[in-house]
Amino acid sequence: MKKKGFTLIELIVVIAIIGVLAAILVPAMLGYVRKSKITTANTTAKSIYNAYNTALVDLDTIDKSPKSLVTHTTFQSGEGFSSKADGSLEKTVYGYFTDIAKVKQFACKFEDGACTACGVLNGNYPGSYPNPFSPDNYKGKTSVSDVLAGGTAKS
Repeated sequence: MKKKGFTLIELIVVIAIIGVLAAILVPAMLGYVRKSKITTANTTAKSIYNAYNTALVDLDTIDKSPKSLVTHTTFQSGEGFSSKADGSLEKTVYGYFTDIAKVKQFACKFEDGACTACGVLNGNYPGSYPNPFSPDNYKGKTSVSDVLAGGTAKS
C-alpha cells in the first residue's frame, strides 16, 4: 500500500520550523524598515537644505535676497508650499524641490543669510541635515526642534 500525503507529525514539524524562523526574522525586518524611513527623512532634509540655499543664492544674484533671514530660526509646515506660494523665497524653493509640499513638518535654521540646518519630521520618523539623524538614537518621540538641535532624539 502506497502512502499519499503527509502525516500530522510531519506537518506539525514544518509549522514549528516556520514559526521559529518567523520569530527570528520579523523583529530584524522591522528594524530595517525603521532605519530606511529615518534614512529617507534624512535625505528629504538634505533636499530641503539644498533647495533653500540654492534659492537664496538665486535671489541674492538678482538682489532680492530676504533680509529677514539673517539670524533667526524659522519653523514652517510644508502644507503651505505650492507653485503659487506668496513669498519669492518659498516660490523659488518650490521650484527646486516640489516634493516639499508633501513634507508634513520641517524646520530650517538660518544664519547670515544662508540655511545652516534643516530638520524634518515625517510621521514619527525624524531626519536632519547636515547632522543626519541616527537610527540608533531613535526613541519614537521627538519634535522638529529636537531634530534641528543636533540630529539626536531626546528620550
